[in-house]
Amino acid sequence: MRDFRDAKGMAQSLREAIAAKQITISHSEALEIVSKMLGVADWNTLSALINTDRGRLAQAKPAEEVGKILPVFPIKDLVPFPNVQLPLWIKRPRTVQALSQAFSSRRELVLVAQRNPDVEEPVGEDVYDVGVIAHVLDVGSPSVEAIARSPALEGSTQVLLQTQGRVGIRNFSGQAGRYEAHVEHIDEGVIQASQNLIEDAAAQFEAYVAARGLVVPQLWPPLRDLHDPGRVADIIAQRLPLPLRERQGVLGTLDPVARLELVVAQLGS
Repeated sequence: MRDFRDAKGMAQSLREAIAAKQITISHSEALEIVSKMLGVADWNTLSALINTDRGRLAQAKPAEEVGKILPVFPIKDLVPFPNVQLPLWIKRPRTVQALSQAFSSRRELVLVAQRNPDVEEPVGEDVYDVGVIAHVLDVGSPSVEAIARSPALEGSTQVLLQTQGRVGIRNFSGQAGRYEAHVEHIDEGVIQASQNLIEDAAAQFEAYVAARGLVVPQLWPPLRDLHDPGRVADIIAQRLPLPLRERQGVLGTLDPVARLELVVAQLGS
C-alpha cells in the first residue's frame, strides 16, 4: 500500500490517469492535488513531512551510510549549480583552512550560498541548507596584473572547482578553525520523460534571450537534446538575471520536473 512517502509516484499516476481522459495538468499541480488527498495543506508541507521521515530513517543508520563531514566554502554573492567549472577567489581564513582540509578529503568540498552576503563570519543560520559538492581542480595566486585591476584580490587564493551534485547541509560550523558541515547526498530519483516541457522551456529561453538582446554562448548539447528536466532547469537558471534568493529557490527545488516548471514560470514573468 502506498503512503505519503510515495507522493511523487502517486502524482505521476494521477497525471497519466487524467491524461487518458484528454485532460492535462502539470507535475506540480498533481503534487498539490495528491497533498490534499493525503490531508496535507500543500506540497511544501508534504515534502517537509517526507524529508522528516527520511531523517528519522537516517538516524537509525550508521553515520558513514548517511553522510560525512566535509569542508565548506560559504559564498557571498553566488548560487553554485551542479556540473560546471567554477573559479573562485577565497580570502577568509576559515575558507582557506577549508581548502587545506579538502586535500585530505580527496579534494572534495561543498559550496553553499550565504543568505546575507554582508555577514563576514557565517554560522549555521547564515547559509542555505542545499548546496553542491565540488572537486578542486587547481589552486593558484592572483597575478600582479590582476591585483592592479582589483586590489581586493591581494592576499587571496584562486581555486578552480568542478561542481557535481546537490547535497543537503547540516550542522554548518566554523568552530574547528575552518568551515565544515555534515553533508548528505541528494538523490533526485529516476529521470522522468518530460520532452514536451523541455521543448517549451528551450523555446521560451530562446525568446527571452532574443527579446532582451542577451549574448549567451551556444549551448552544447542543445537544450532540446537533453532528456533530464532538472539539468535543463539548472542550465537556464544560471543564465537568468535572478536575485540570489530566487536562484537558491531553483537549486533547492529537488523535484526535477517541478524545478523546470519553476524556471519556465520565471522566464514568463
